Amino acid sequence: MCGISGILRFDPDSSELRPTVTAMTAMLAHRGPDEWGVYIGKNVALGHARLSIVDLKMGHQPMAADGLVISYNGEVYNYIELREELEQHGIVFTTRSDTEVVIRAYRFWGKDAFSRFNGQFAIILWDQNNRQMILARDRYGVRPLFVTRWRGAWYFASEMKAFDVLPGFRRTYNIQHLFEHGLLWNTVGSDTVYNNIRTVQPGTVETYRDGGPPAAYRFYSLGCMPQTPPASFEEARDELREMLRDAVRLRLRSDVPVGMYLSGGIDSSVLALLTSQVMGERFKSFSVTFGDSDFDESVYQKEMVSFIGSEHHAAHISYDTICDNFLQVVRHAERPLFRTAPVPLYLLSRLVRDNNIKVVITGEASDEILFGYDSYKELKLLRFWAKAPQSSVRPLLIKRLYPHLRHYADAKAYGLMKLYYEDFLDTITNPLAGLNIRIRNNTVLAAALNKDHLVKYNQDDLIDKITASFPSDYDRWTPLQQNQFLEMATLLDGYLLSSQGDRMSLGHGIEGRFPYLDYRLVERAFYWPDSYKLNGFSQKHILRSAFRGLIPNSIIDRPKLPYQAPDLRAFIRDGRPVPLVEEYLSPERIRHYGVFDERFVARFLNRFTQRSAHQVGYRDNMMLIFLLSAQIALHCAANPQRKSLDEKLLLVDLNEPDARH
Repeated sequence: MCGISGILRFDPDSSELRPTVTAMTAMLAHRGPDEWGVYIGKNVALGHARLSIVDLKMGHQPMAADGLVISYNGEVYNYIELREELEQHGIVFTTRSDTEVVIRAYRFWGKDAFSRFNGQFAIILWDQNNRQMILARDRYGVRPLFVTRWRGAWYFASEMKAFDVLPGFRRTYNIQHLFEHGLLWNTVGSDTVYNNIRTVQPGTVETYRDGGPPAAYRFYSLGCMPQTPPASFEEARDELREMLRDAVRLRLRSDVPVGMYLSGGIDSSVLALLTSQVMGERFKSFSVTFGDSDFDESVYQKEMVSFIGSEHHAAHISYDTICDNFLQVVRHAERPLFRTAPVPLYLLSRLVRDNNIKVVITGEASDEILFGYDSYKELKLLRFWAKAPQSSVRPLLIKRLYPHLRHYADAKAYGLMKLYYEDFLDTITNPLAGLNIRIRNNTVLAAALNKDHLVKYNQDDLIDKITASFPSDYDRWTPLQQNQFLEMATLLDGYLLSSQGDRMSLGHGIEGRFPYLDYRLVERAFYWPDSYKLNGFSQKHILRSAFRGLIPNSIIDRPKLPYQAPDLRAFIRDGRPVPLVEEYLSPERIRHYGVFDERFVARFLNRFTQRSAHQVGYRDNMMLIFLLSAQIALHCAANPQRKSLDEKLLLVDLNEPDARH
C-alpha cells in the first residue's frame, strides 16, 4: 500500500507544483514509509509515498511508460495472469511489478482495464498525450481517493489531511453531511463530512481534462454480473470453499512475509485455516485481547492458534489504552467515529509492524456478503410479522434474535422490545427498510447539534439521495439482497473499510488484504438463495456448513458477537469524564467550534454522575464517542501536523521530458 497525491492546474505559473505535491506527500508518509517520489509536468504533479511489497527493487513510483505516468495505491492480485495475456499481444515489460501491469493494461484496453483487475486500488494516472488525469477506485472502495477544487486547481490524495498543506485551505464541516454521517455512519455518494471535499466513488473512473467537472464512468456496481444459481446447497458450499481458497491464494502474492489477523470468530478462523493450507508453512498471527472480559475473545483465539500452529502475538487493550490513543486514531480516521473499535486495530497494526510484517490477511466483509449483520435478521423478522401484524405468536421470535443478549430473552423486557420493533412494521416497504432501525436510533443526534444550524431529519430527502444510486434491476432483487446493497453502499467503504481498515492499518504502514471481497465471490454469493446465507436466524449458514469439521466446532457454533471495544467505560471513570473528554467537550471548546449545542452536551455529561458506565446503553455510548471524535477531528483539521520527507528516500524524481518512454 501507499499514499498517493496529485495536482492538476490550469494557470501558466507552475512554480509551486513541486513544493506543494511534496508537502502533500509528506502528510501521507505513514502510508508508505519505505521511499517516495514525484513527477512534475506542465501544470501537473504526482506524488507517491511507497510501502514496498511487490518488486521491491523496480516497482518505484511515480512510474512512467507509454506516455502515461501513474501514482497507484493498492494491489492487483491477478497481475501475473494479466501480464501473461498482455505479453501474448506483444507487450514488453521492464519490471515485475503490478504497477507496470496497470499502466500497460490501461494503454491496451483503456477504461475496460479496470473491470479486469481483481484487487484493491486507488489510481491517479496522467495521460501526457491527451493531457488528462484519470482517477479510478476499486469495486468496493477498499482504498481511498479524495478530491478537492481549490483556487482554480484540482488536488487529489489518499487522505484528506494532505489538503491541509494548501495555502489558505481549511477543512470545515458541512453540518448537513455531518448529520447524515451520524444517521448512517457514513455520507451518501461522493459527499464527505467536509465542505469542498469529495470522494471518488467505488467502482468508478473519473477523467479530468480542464477546469470543468470530471466525466465519470462506473465500471462496477453490486449485482451487475447475474449468475446462474447453483443446483443445490451442497454445490454452493463446495464453490464457497474453492473460491475462498483461491481468493486467499491470490492475496498471499507478495515479496514480503504475510501475516494474519485472528479475532476468534468464524470469519478470520476460516481464513487462517486456508492461509495455513496455501502457504504450507508457519506464519505469524495477531489479535487483540481486552482487560474487560465483556470484550475479550482470547479463549477462541488461543484455540485457533493451537489448531493451526501459528506464531501468535497479541496486543492487550485496557481502558487507559483506549484513552491514550483515541486522539491519534481520530487524526488518522479524519472523521467522527461512533465507537472505540478502531483503537485496538490501530495498536494491532503497530504490533504487526514491530514484528517485521507489512501485509496481513483479514476477515472484513463476510457479514455483508453472507448476511451476518443484525439488520438481515431484523428485516426478516419484521417482514414475517407484518404479514400477520395482529399475531401474538410471530413477535415471539424477538426472543431468538440475539441469544447472547440476556434482555432479549427476559420475559419482563419482552413487552418493551415488542413495542420497539412493532413501530417498524409499517416501514418494511420503505426503500431504506434494512436501515430504518439504525437511522431511527441515530436521529437523536439532531438534538446535539447547535440549533443555529437548523438541521432536521428529512426521510424523503435521504431516500431520494440513496435511491439515486440504485441500479436498474434493484426492484427485482429480494429484500435481503436489497439490504446487502444498502449495507455495502452506506457502511462498508466509508466506515468499516476506512475507519477500521485502511486508516488504522496504514497508520503504521500495514496493508490489509480482504479475501471475502474478491469480486468473484461477492457476485457469486449475491445470487445464491437467501436461505443459504440466513437459514432461520442462523447467520452465515453456508460458511458454517462449508467449514464444519475443518475448524473447531466451538468456533463454528459460537453465537455471533460484533467486534467492539470499551466505549463509555473507558472515558467515564467513577462518575467523572476523563481529562480528554473534559478538554474537548468543555463549554469553551463547544462554543469555539460551534458544531454542538452547549447545553445539550453539559446535560449529557452530567447524567453520568449518577450512573455507572456499565449501566449505559447503545445510544449514550454512541453519542459520547460521536461528540468527542467530532470535536477532535475538527481540532486535527485546524491544527495539522506538518511533516517532512527524508531526502535519502527520494528514489523517483521525474520531469515531463524524462517521462515519455
